[in-house]
Amino acid sequence: MAQSGYKNGLKKTPKGFWAFKIRVGRQTKEGTFPTTQLQTARKLLERVRDDLLRQQEGLEVELTVSEAMDYWLDSSYARAKHLDRANYAFDRARPVLGSVQVRRLTQATIIAFKRTLLESDDPDRRPLAPTTVNIVLRYLAVAINWAVKNKKIAENPLKQMPYEPVPEDNRPFLVRDDLIPFLMKVDALGNAHQQVAIRAMLLMGLRESEALRLRWDGFTGDWAFYAPARAKNGKAQPIPVQAEVLRAVRALPQKSEWVLPGRAGSLHLKGYTRKVVEEAGVEIGKPGLTPHRLRASCATIHAARGANAFQIRDLLRHERIATSQKYVNKVPCNLQVVVQTTFDGITEMFTRVVPITPQAMPGGVGQIDPSDDPTGEPNR
Repeated sequence: MAQSGYKNGLKKTPKGFWAFKIRVGRQTKEGTFPTTQLQTARKLLERVRDDLLRQQEGLEVELTVSEAMDYWLDSSYARAKHLDRANYAFDRARPVLGSVQVRRLTQATIIAFKRTLLESDDPDRRPLAPTTVNIVLRYLAVAINWAVKNKKIAENPLKQMPYEPVPEDNRPFLVRDDLIPFLMKVDALGNAHQQVAIRAMLLMGLRESEALRLRWDGFTGDWAFYAPARAKNGKAQPIPVQAEVLRAVRALPQKSEWVLPGRAGSLHLKGYTRKVVEEAGVEIGKPGLTPHRLRASCATIHAARGANAFQIRDLLRHERIATSQKYVNKVPCNLQVVVQTTFDGITEMFTRVVPITPQAMPGGVGQIDPSDDPTGEPNR
């Protein structure tokens, strides 16, 4: 409501600045904007009006990015999973965005923040890969959406988070023809425990931590399935046991509850198979191969053999198909050969039932002419 001397809530001071006075509901606010431009003063006045409306609705006006992240971390939802990854992401965001008000965030702000992650000037901190940058942005979006959902702020100013484009995955992986040469090299380089763990990763899609923690009681009575006890999603979902894995496992003595016990009953540590995998990969022309790439190789081989997205998800025990799709690499192939071999045999079957003659082939030799129709009527 306009006050004495104010026009639409604004009045010019003797020094040329713009004073304002505005009333929203029962609350009145007045002051002076540090600008001599009328258009700028009007925008600032709209912002003050917006703040008063938000405050009356019980919303926080000056919630910072750090406060939004802390609010998510302090909530019961945040303790469910992924805390380590979330803290990693927030530690990268706080120095740059922590003091910024959430409602002041723009795509330009996030793009500038991405640049600091991709082109780090700090000698003690390496630049991040695009996939890691997207993880940081994803958790930032989660924290902001959580604040919106719980009425801490009115809306998310970033309707679309400007994620960084991820280049095509050029990391090495194995295809079906690589399996026997690779495993032969593994057998020549590694001990019995490494041979079993690598087979479990490559042929069953287990993570290295799961392969090193194989338990005898995890196998079903008929040895057909195995349920990893340390599934990342918290579910002990049984997966089929591949015959070669079973052969290698059953050749081991059952001295403890663990299939691959270390010294004095301890377990092998993460990275136990890495050197063998890397050296075997180099031997077959796949340098840079890692234990986790064996899991991706398993998914890729199954996909190339016709497994659908849901089956790959169940094999890898992911919650989302999108996660599983990241493990499947594109294998070069001739699409014409795939189509012909997939439906091989169908034509032979129908040829026996309805023989194909040259006259039945449109545009071919002996194509039927309308004048040859025995009925004497034109084709319709």
